[in-house]
Amino acid sequence: MFRFTLPRDIYCGHGAIDELSLLKGHKKAFICTGGHSMRAGGFLQKTEKVLKDAGLATYTLEGITPDPSIEEVQKGAKLMEEFQPDVIVAIGGGSPIDAAKAMWVFYEYPNLTFDEIKKPFSLPPLRQKAIFVAIPSTSGTATEVTAFSVITDYSTGIKYPLADFNLTPDLAILDLDIPSTMPKKLTAYSGIDALVHALEARVSILASEYTNGLAREAARLVFKYLPAAYENGTVDEKAREKIHHASTIAGMAFANAFLGVCHSMAHKLGAAFHVPHGLANALLINEVIRFNATTKP
Repeated sequence: MFRFTLPRDIYCGHGAIDELSLLKGHKKAFICTGGHSMRAGGFLQKTEKVLKDAGLATYTLEGITPDPSIEEVQKGAKLMEEFQPDVIVAIGGGSPIDAAKAMWVFYEYPNLTFDEIKKPFSLPPLRQKAIFVAIPSTSGTATEVTAFSVITDYSTGIKYPLADFNLTPDLAILDLDIPSTMPKKLTAYSGIDALVHALEARVSILASEYTNGLAREAARLVFKYLPAAYENGTVDEKAREKIHHASTIAGMAFANAFLGVCHSMAHKLGAAFHVPHGLANALLINEVIRFNATTKP
């Protein structure tokens, strides 16, 4: 038997941030984001405006760092506790969305410790206080549709992938205007991350008919459109959109088929040497394929 879990709703299109108006009826939204790119592009301001126009009070936590730490997560959870949101909205790359997921856990269960939630699939039920909305800015992590949150313990140099189906967002919004702002290097790294998600999901021992088609389609889209998105991303709107789709589709696959040793080692490489995650996967995937290769039928 296997389980297949996705967000309840996924909205995708140009200007899709407007779909946050569906949250009308909720009272407070706690917004999490990273550095300055979402504000520089006007996407953070639009998020705040749509929520306020829908009648929600908002609090925005900016500056969530790449590879967020346990301490950063706990500080964010305390801010949530003070504001008491019934909606958490994370907009940005994988790091702010992952951090917001972990903050969500400690907001709902402030007496838990990080050690208590490290064991995979051990979380108590969430959504006792808030629902979760994810708006990705990059085309790679797919955390907007997955049950994972990667948090770094800098005292040990270990990245811990928190894993529980409770962490799957309730709503994923793929605004196709956002990824057009990605620089070339980030396009490459995140695109390779999406490809490795698809490849590892396809050969996982937990792969199924439900995940295989998603994994194959994601890989096909990356092979076909990533070179153009990298070379001409600022003008090739179609290629950029296709890679954003590919990232989420690959996420749907690996969220349910899970990943392999390439990602496991990539997280360790990133934590120890601060190598960008997509680059770490790129450095490792060929060796992993060779290691796993077999002549058996």
